[in-house]
Amino acid sequence: MLKEKGSENSPGITFPPEIPTSCARDLEKGAAGDEILKVSDLTKTFGGLAAVKDVSFSVRRGMIKAIIGPNGAGKTTLYDLLTGLYQPDKGTALFEGKSILGLPPHRIAALGIARTFQTVRIFPRMTVRENVMVGMHSRTRSGMTGCALRLPGSIREEAWMEEESMTYLDLVGLEMQSDNLAGALPFGQQRLLEIARALATSPRLILLDEPASGLNAYETRELGEIIFRIRDMGITVLLVEHDMGLVMRISEEILVLDYGEVIAEGTPEEVRSDPKVIEAYLGADV
Repeated sequence: MLKEKGSENSPGITFPPEIPTSCARDLEKGAAGDEILKVSDLTKTFGGLAAVKDVSFSVRRGMIKAIIGPNGAGKTTLYDLLTGLYQPDKGTALFEGKSILGLPPHRIAALGIARTFQTVRIFPRMTVRENVMVGMHSRTRSGMTGCALRLPGSIREEAWMEEESMTYLDLVGLEMQSDNLAGALPFGQQRLLEIARALATSPRLILLDEPASGLNAYETRELGEIIFRIRDMGITVLLVEHDMGLVMRISEEILVLDYGEVIAEGTPEEVRSDPKVIEAYLGADV
């Protein structure tokens, strides 16, 4: 039987009393609550198999929206379409009113969409801080020549990156690990590092792909508080996740996929009681 996790804070979690100015997101490009992402009839097939079929949904600015479904439902493929790793067979995807389909991943990231992956993708031989600084690459101006010659502008920019990266590490609780090798971090902290690196791109929409996978109960509660903190910074969160306790506790809306198609969408309460969802995913005892 599915049970919701409590809303209490994880013991020992601390955050700065206020959102750092360098990390805050303004909402000048649209009021909170309008559509930041609108997907219509998105379809992708592989060898005749429809991994994503006529998927349509929208995400309001400043919300936490979850996507759930059985393994193989098309959730990660949908993320790959939205971030330029795959191109759809048909359909549209608008980010802040502009089409993102056909754009390469780095262009989509520069527009303000960041993501994490099911399988942690970090640079294990780089330090924790250097991993976050990699995420800031699209926000820098120094070229290869300036970096190689250590020109004054390049040196100033590197100092700014080092300072700014600590803001994101502080947000996920890894500031004390900044000089350690990323590969030496426990698995749960590697997932948090990947979130910090995604935030370093300065997104307005972040796509989290099963961030609680492999985490213990305490780490999952901590993750929930971090996601709330990200939302409170003005960053919209789209979350693919199998941990139903986390999903039901933090999500405002849930989209349910099965065999690549949308079978339900609504509030956690609506989705939890939907017969199609119960049959396909949550189980009869929900």
